[in-house]
Amino acid sequence: MPSHQKSSLQLTKFYPPINGGIETAVRDIAEGLAARRWQVEILCANVKRETVVEPGVIPVTRVSSFGQVASTSMTPSLIPWLRRRQREHDIVHVHLPNPMANLAIWLTRPSAKLVIHWHSDIVKQKQLLKIYAPLQNWLLRRADAIIATSPPYAETSPWLQAFREKVHFVPLCVQDASTSATALQRHAQAQALRARYPGKKIVFALGRMTYYKGFNVLIEAARELGDDTVVLIGGGGELLDSLHNQVAAAGLQERVHLIGRVADAELPSYYEAADIFCLPSLMRSEAFGLVMLEAMSFARPVVATRIVGSGVPWVNVDGETGLNAEPGDPVSLCTALRRLLDDPVLAQKLGEGGRKRYETHFTIEKMTDALLGVYDHIGVSVNL
Repeated sequence: MPSHQKSSLQLTKFYPPINGGIETAVRDIAEGLAARRWQVEILCANVKRETVVEPGVIPVTRVSSFGQVASTSMTPSLIPWLRRRQREHDIVHVHLPNPMANLAIWLTRPSAKLVIHWHSDIVKQKQLLKIYAPLQNWLLRRADAIIATSPPYAETSPWLQAFREKVHFVPLCVQDASTSATALQRHAQAQALRARYPGKKIVFALGRMTYYKGFNVLIEAARELGDDTVVLIGGGGELLDSLHNQVAAAGLQERVHLIGRVADAELPSYYEAADIFCLPSLMRSEAFGLVMLEAMSFARPVVATRIVGSGVPWVNVDGETGLNAEPGDPVSLCTALRRLLDDPVLAQKLGEGGRKRYETHFTIEKMTDALLGVYDHIGVSVNL
């Protein structure tokens, strides 16, 4: 290995092809570091009782899992794997929330520099958090640096207040699919998608069907959007059946379509076909809203929500990149959507503002620059 090459072990709950915001963020971090001549390794949980080692430019070890309890992967073999692998790296970069990773670090006490990536507070499991809190606070004290994904989340997280001197801001990013070599194919797919709904304006939403995403509010708002609009909601999850029932009970089968998981290869065509992207999330469990960046990269205006203390209204700047409604309020959400549907000039202006904000703050190059700044701050840098 060249003498200047440094290495980072990314310790995370899951990793693609498992889908999710944190999983996508870790992939982009790994690829961004690798492009800057860092050696990167991924250590994460598998979804079955089998440990799999995947060699490659970015090797991935998925350790055996006995399932999940309270959203935590039961992976006891993570402990010996971390003990072995952390010795080979200059930095152990752990992505939270992930209580099992926290426990593994406490038991193995890595000698490498420790970076905590604080993607979100633990919001739902409040009783279990009382038990876990001492371990979490130990990890924050041990950390050489703590990364928050947006200034509002760093400022309002009660867990980070005592460690402000160690907190750094590194924005999340998405890869720019709007300029990919498959643009002609994507454009054809988008045209075919719009042809399925002739004469309709398309509101697109995407995410896991879970309690904080607010898709039930979007369905309720669709009652008043009018027959000129169709709402497409992509994603799967535990609430999918109940949302299907809500659509049927409201008689909105022609206006709202729950389309299930959208394949990665097809997703760009949905952003291109959409007139508006909507993120109707309800609470701070939605810490950032990575899907908004994907929409902004396609110059699509965003309608999101004013979640206090979340990065969502910081990412989607009201009046610049889109509009923000009151969380949990279908009337407010419908009003914001209808305003853009009825004013294509404003919608285009905000979409162009979103593209500009994406290019300024949220590219993989911007994220990697900021992350390497943190690594340099704690004394681990590469002189190329």
